[in-house]
Amino acid sequence: MFKLNKITACILLSPCFFAAQAYSFDVVEAGQPIVTGEPSRVGPPWNHRTTINIPGTKTDIAFGGYVKLDMMYDFDYDLTGPNDAGTDPFTLLTPEPYETDGRAQFTAYESRLNFRTHTATDYGVLTTFLEGHFMPNGDFGLRHAYGELNGFLAGQTWSNFMSFVGGTRTLALGDPKGYSFDRSPQVRYTTQVGAGALSFALEDSETVIARQADGLASAESQLPDLTVRYEYKRALALSGVVRELASNGNVSSVDDSTTGYGVQAQASLPLGAATKLNGSVTYGSGIGNYMGNPGNTGHRSAPDVYLEDGELESIDTLGFGVSLNHNWTADWFSSIGYSRLTQDLPDEGAYDSNFDTVDYAFANTLWDVTNRVTLGLEYQYADVENVAGESVDASRLMASALFHF
Repeated sequence: MFKLNKITACILLSPCFFAAQAYSFDVVEAGQPIVTGEPSRVGPPWNHRTTINIPGTKTDIAFGGYVKLDMMYDFDYDLTGPNDAGTDPFTLLTPEPYETDGRAQFTAYESRLNFRTHTATDYGVLTTFLEGHFMPNGDFGLRHAYGELNGFLAGQTWSNFMSFVGGTRTLALGDPKGYSFDRSPQVRYTTQVGAGALSFALEDSETVIARQADGLASAESQLPDLTVRYEYKRALALSGVVRELASNGNVSSVDDSTTGYGVQAQASLPLGAATKLNGSVTYGSGIGNYMGNPGNTGHRSAPDVYLEDGELESIDTLGFGVSLNHNWTADWFSSIGYSRLTQDLPDEGAYDSNFDTVDYAFANTLWDVTNRVTLGLEYQYADVENVAGESVDASRLMASALFHF
């Protein structure tokens, strides 16, 4: 606690220490937008920062983040689940512990802190970014930690396989089920190709084996995942992944490997000046750990492979989502969307408790009171069917207040 208090004091006092200095870059006054990575899907379209120069250097720094209170009411089942990881439809796979006649709960765990630097060098602008939040369970956890220079990136951030082009603003943490959503340690290179950007990455690989093989197969990954993405003007994104999935025969009875792959397409189609139709389609085999977060704890609800006759078999996965997004005014926004995630597991009985299909729908209205304050109301609906054909559905109403700093 003492160390945390010292860190907090340093952060609070830093603007006073660095005040009235020359700046390496144009200063962005409070409330004015600068691009700080991907657009926010919760608050105003872009994060906002005021930069501070470190005296005698060519480095500007920026502290940021937001405080977010989520107020939720579950009508039939508690969709928060055991890990306090936001709205989690996977809790419906074991519904009995979460059944309720109506439950209200508040949380501020999604609140986050970040720190960014920009340094002028002979090779271009060097950027570093560090961010964490308090999910799950209120413990501070790492979201992003990377450096970037002249198109080269190294560290942990969003997977190069995913994109935000076809997504939308939601109050629930993360994209709806059916969208690729993952952060991973990686090395990436991005280059401009015409009006678009082409990115190649080697990403940390993690083979996730279905729970039914626990004790029989031990997962390992001998090679990193290879991902590639082309993104054009935030209107179109195409991506792919190839990966090796393996088990370690030195510590288990199964020594096998197979190949996984996936492709994704996302698009944003303007329907007039104030409306957009956004969509995403993902298909692959052995890409479960790129899908289904949050709530997919350890990626075990959407695994990559299962065990059959002593061999690893990759699991075919299909995900898609569509949303209609409308700006009523410069300050008022609404979105309505539907998505689905499916996986193809054997229906022989052993996998009955695994999910077969997750359907998710939402509708929201958000009010950007200022560039730094957003209030919103969102209805969420989830229907989960397991391999045995049993389905459970649940509804949640969420109201949120978000304050950027």
